[in-house]
Amino acid sequence: MRIVVTDLVGHPGETRAVDTAVPASAFGDDPWGPTVDAVRDPIGLDLHLDSVVEGILVRGTIHYDVQMPCGRCLVPQDEQVDANVTELFLDPAKREEDEEDDPGYELIDDATALDLSTLARDALVIDLPLRVLCREDCQGLCPTCGGDRNLEDCGHRDEPLRDPRWSALADLELPRE
Repeated sequence: MRIVVTDLVGHPGETRAVDTAVPASAFGDDPWGPTVDAVRDPIGLDLHLDSVVEGILVRGTIHYDVQMPCGRCLVPQDEQVDANVTELFLDPAKREEDEEDDPGYELIDDATALDLSTLARDALVIDLPLRVLCREDCQGLCPTCGGDRNLEDCGHRDEPLRDPRWSALADLELPRE
């Protein structure tokens, strides 16, 4: 998603608020990566663009509604993620030669615009919960038949699965001391 910043570039101290909701497709075809099943529309942007000597400082919050599988039963769960962001989009003319490039965080189109796609993806991936549960007492999937234990009892008990590679050791008789 590109934002034109011609009114801010070269005017340190100027600021502009961006408070809008945009479709997920505004950030490209598939910018979210494999960690998210689906990012739901709309994505809320509550940002402030501040002109500084080095470029444009973007700070604020990006609001996402994402769908992720339950960590035990794999049933899709809707989650809300509010990611706080603070990032400097560098003006290429102000960049020092020995500075490392940070791809996706520079002004583009001859320093007239910035692209929020990298910022939005990075913020979402960093703020995603590590594990989502549909409920605290979720029984998960049966390791024997794969059935959802929340829906019905498949009859299999929580017996430890035996690794067939170790089956020859079951017949081994060791001397007792």
